[in-house]
Amino acid sequence: MNALGDHPFARGLREHWSDMQRRRQRQRDCTAATRPTADHNHGEEQVTTEHDNDVDGGIFVPPVDIFNTANNWTLHVSVPGAKKEDVNVHWDADRSTLAISGLVYRPGDEEFLNTLVAAERRVGLFERKVQLPPPGGVSRDEDGEKEEVDADNITARMEDGILVVVVPKVEKEWTEVKKVDIE
Repeated sequence: MNALGDHPFARGLREHWSDMQRRRQRQRDCTAATRPTADHNHGEEQVTTEHDNDVDGGIFVPPVDIFNTANNWTLHVSVPGAKKEDVNVHWDADRSTLAISGLVYRPGDEEFLNTLVAAERRVGLFERKVQLPPPGGVSRDEDGEKEEVDADNITARMEDGILVVVVPKVEKEWTEVKKVDIE
């Protein structure tokens, strides 16, 4: 059991929890630093605090782009600051759902992180579930058959803060011809 507690993912969770508690304590102890931001609708400035984007410390849902090509679905999940060893990708065939979860870090040592005055990026635990084919119409191949996922060949890689997941579609290698007897 101790080996699990030493796993990088578990260490990251503990560090995130400690960081969250420190930030909440700072929020209670003093007034938060402010930063001006442009209001795109009116050109006015508004004041926001460092805690506006991470008040609850809960799990967040990262944005995703889904591409549907002839041979696969490709997903681009925006998770800057995530380490590949702390990201999990699972295919649930019963629900036709790709589940992506993990942890996004804010780099720096504790002393540096204590100097944070404006936080716009989401950090901490994330989870995203994507149904494939996406809802809103079943994806069909050129023969009109429902496209299915080739779960054994799903791949994932990190590229510049983007998790790229390629979900191949099942290749139809042959056409099944069935003789129908006439009665």
